[in-house]
Order: sequence, then structure tokens, then C-alpha cells
Amino acid sequence: MKKITLIFLLSVSSFAASCASDKPAFLIKESARDYEKLALEHYNQADYQNAILFFKKALAEDRKVNNEQGISSDLHNIARCYVNFGLFSNAEKIIKEALEINIHLENNTGIGDNYSLLASIKIREKDYDKALELLGKSLELYKADKNNQGIANSMNNISTIHIKIGNYEEALDNIESSITIHKKIKNHAGLAAAYNNLGYLLELQKNEDDALDYYLLALEEDKYIENSIGISSDLHNIAGFYKKTGDFEKALFYYKRALEVNRELALLDRQKKDLQNMIDILGSMGRSEEKDAYENALKELEGAE
Repeated sequence: MKKITLIFLLSVSSFAASCASDKPAFLIKESARDYEKLALEHYNQADYQNAILFFKKALAEDRKVNNEQGISSDLHNIARCYVNFGLFSNAEKIIKEALEINIHLENNTGIGDNYSLLASIKIREKDYDKALELLGKSLELYKADKNNQGIANSMNNISTIHIKIGNYEEALDNIESSITIHKKIKNHAGLAAAYNNLGYLLELQKNEDDALDYYLLALEEDKYIENSIGISSDLHNIAGFYKKTGDFEKALFYYKRALEVNRELALLDRQKKDLQNMIDILGSMGRSEEKDAYENALKELEGAE
């Protein structure tokens, strides 16, 4: 998911004192953005609990001065955290509140972001028809705003659905368009996501050499911007590729690298998946002593929850 960039227009009224605070309104807005910045730092490290805390602080500040654009963004970001926790019904309620404000503001990009997040929920619920409908709407809204990043992200998300339902030609068209735009605007995170989708599509089509190349390109893009969550996913994808193709030594190497990143990020579910994959591989290789060590690590991790 992408960061939301907001542009606030300061007017004379911005310097008026809020009835809810002795601070001038423009200082309250600045405080909201400071909280938002802290929240995004936590979000990008997958620390969603603290991200929610700071997004809610930003929301409280924006509500003091009825900063509607800020409120809609804060709500959207809180909903993103709930989606990552799998709390879809909570997320939907908050997204709809943000959507109401964005429709009132005639904020095409904001509405597009809301539709895109709703679509991500529908994808997780396997309601692909509804997800495609929502992403189609978001794509048109981004085009109306000439929001190239939004356009490229929507195309890549649409390709994800087409891959899932087996429409590989449609998927490829959307991924290639997404990559072209992301390259043009130098959006490294978006480019990494598109490369991963292309790698997965090529893997499904048994074009394994090219698939690996794109997984490695995705890793380079995420490393360039120090996107830890992206790096974790990239390493997992590369390890999974080598496991599937039977190159167990390389698979172990990349699962170990993924495990290191996920330990730093305190991502327990990802750590457990890495450990289980390593246990499976070591079992297949007959390396029982190493396998036992990782089984103990997995037990310790499960016991710590």
C-alpha cells in the first residue's frame, strides 16, 4: 500500500484559534501531520499497533479544526491498519466514513484510494468480481486526476485478480502498463510490486528463468528505498521459487535472510512460515540436526505468543 501525500491550502482562517484548543488552527494541522509522519514510519515497519495509535492522534487533531481532507486521510490510514490485522468489517466501516467525506470534497484521488482499499478486502474475501468493479472505478478516478501513481497501482492490483482467475493475457497487459508508468515516475515500491506480480505470472507459465529475474529485480527496488516489508516479501518469493524448483541450498539461504528481516520487524507469522519452510527443506535433505534446531526455534516462537 502507498503513502498518502496531502496538500493543505493555508488561508487567513488557518490562523484563527480553534474553539477546542488555544493553539492556532495552522499549528493544530501541523501537529496532525507530525503524528501522521510518525504513524507512517511505524506502518512501513509493519508496526500496525503503534501506527494506529499515531493515526488516531492525527485524527483527533484534524477533528479539532474540522480539517476534512486530513480527517478522510487519517480514517483511510486507520482502515489500512485494520486490513492488515484482518479486521475487515471494522476497516469497511471506517473506509465508508472516509469515502463520504471525499465524495463531499469531490476528491477523486481520495475516493480512488478508498475504492482501492475496499477492493483489497474483496480480494482477500475472494469476491473478485466486486474487487474488479471497485478497481475499475478507482482507475477512472485516478485518470481524471492524472494521478499516475494511482493509475499504475490500480493496474497492478487489477493484474493480481486476473492472475487469480486465470486471465493471464489481461494480467500481463496490466502489469506491463503498470511497470511503464512506475519507471517513468520512479516509484520504486510500486515497481517492486509489479515485478513480483510479473515474476509470479511467469512462474505460473513455466517461464522460470525470467520469473526469477523479476523476483530479483523486485528485491533490488525494495532495497533501494529500504522497504523492509517489501524486502521480506521479496526474499520469501525468491526462497519459494528455489524450493519449488528443487534448489534447496539457495532456498535455505533466502529463507534465512527473510527470517532475519522478519525477526527485526517482529513479524511472528512470517517468522513461523520461514522456519516451517526451512524445517521442510532440511527434512527432505536428511539434515536432521539442523532440522531439530529450527524445530526448537519454532516451538519457542509459538510458546512465546
